[in-house]
Amino acid sequence: MHRRTVLAGVTGVCASLAGCSSDGDDSAGEETTTAATTTPTPTPSDPVLVDRSLSPKSADDCPPDGQATITGPTDGVVSIDGCLWGPTGCSVVRLAAADYDVDSGTARVAIETVEDRATDEACTQALVALGYQVQLRFDYGVPRRVVVVHDDANGNRTVAERDL
Repeated sequence: MHRRTVLAGVTGVCASLAGCSSDGDDSAGEETTTAATTTPTPTPSDPVLVDRSLSPKSADDCPPDGQATITGPTDGVVSIDGCLWGPTGCSVVRLAAADYDVDSGTARVAIETVEDRATDEACTQALVALGYQVQLRFDYGVPRRVVVVHDDANGNRTVAERDL
């Protein structure tokens, strides 16, 4: 009989410690608030080059030495319009490099001509003018300087530089 008394006492203590003995709502009258913690996304202190694109453009007014014009920035986009000279009729313009150096604040764009032909295709051996437009899109600002380099029938050279 003592065993039942001991078991009943132990069961009552365990139930009260677990919170099972209360049949009402303990939080009545108390407001419970949960604070949502959000960590803001850090904003880089330097511009970030997020996209680069090259589009062919009419070469109607290409000068014989080839050159480029840098415009913008407009909404984080810097545009470069230029002309190169391909050594053959099968030459096409290609974006060789587009990068941004954080230390110097300079965006560098290299445009080149390459041959695009099938192995059995003949190409004219005359110089051909090739127009293009490059767009560089930056987040968090724009570079301090843009440099454009051409590598074509006239050699490898800097054709445009501009401080923004």
